[in-house]
Amino acid sequence: MPLRASNFHYHELKHVVIVGDAEYLKHEWKTLHNLPKISILNGNPLSRADLRAVNINLCDMCVIVSARIPNPNEDPTLADKEAILASLNIKAMQFDDTLGFGPSRSHGGRVSPMGSPIQKRGARSGLAVPMITELVNDSNVQFLDQDDDDDPDTELYLTQPFACGTAFAISVLDSLMSTTYFNDSALTLIRTLVTGGATPELELILAEGAGLRGGYSTPETLSNRDRCRISQLSLTDQPYENIATGSTYGEMFSIALKKYGQLCIGLYRLHDQSSLESNKRYVITNRLPNCACSAVTVFMYWNNLIQD
Repeated sequence: MPLRASNFHYHELKHVVIVGDAEYLKHEWKTLHNLPKISILNGNPLSRADLRAVNINLCDMCVIVSARIPNPNEDPTLADKEAILASLNIKAMQFDDTLGFGPSRSHGGRVSPMGSPIQKRGARSGLAVPMITELVNDSNVQFLDQDDDDDPDTELYLTQPFACGTAFAISVLDSLMSTTYFNDSALTLIRTLVTGGATPELELILAEGAGLRGGYSTPETLSNRDRCRISQLSLTDQPYENIATGSTYGEMFSIALKKYGQLCIGLYRLHDQSSLESNKRYVITNRLPNCACSAVTVFMYWNNLIQD
């Protein structure tokens, strides 16, 4: 749902390619067949030939999801065996220097922060492929990063893969349930940020088993997509290209909120070009107001499209 939220226009959607067993995906096709820009490759995520066939080195994000059902009589470590092997397999791959082509960032005289650059250089190594792996057992996060020296007993939220956004565990949803219990508005806020919001009518339709069905698009219905959303905006692009130079985070936060109606949630740090040992990045939230801004990417909660 986050990739097909109702506040995205068609030209902003990223193409999703699913690599997996076609017989298994037939059971899910009823849920997927009305969603646009989705392709399926009948293959094995552990097969490097299948991964090269979909140009995994050119993807914006690789999501590894395990369909394995945990067995209580089995060693918990084996619950995420396929997902971990798929992740390590991709990281061990090497690729040629290739270029990929995507849609232009401009559309109808307006700039879409969800758009992709016209050209994108592919990753030379599997380590540079952006990836997130779903885990059933928290302790298995230690096997995702061979260079990570974290203690196996370290809590999930303190581990490097989770902090870098390369691992997600089902247990994270438990904390969400706890938060919702004490604040019933928390779930509504999170759902609005992630999926673009849901109406009671949609909830009723889904509860009755009707599912997501296609329909006709009109200018009136398309205008409803111009709602609040979360996006990554570069400080080198409009309208922030003049803010990043010599400004502090507090100044940028105030200008974005007062002038453009955009709420800055966090900063996505760029790589340190002087150090090639690690390509891991992280997001800084609630940064001190007097910290200087450099050429980083900003996570913004904003409404409608940015005008030139």
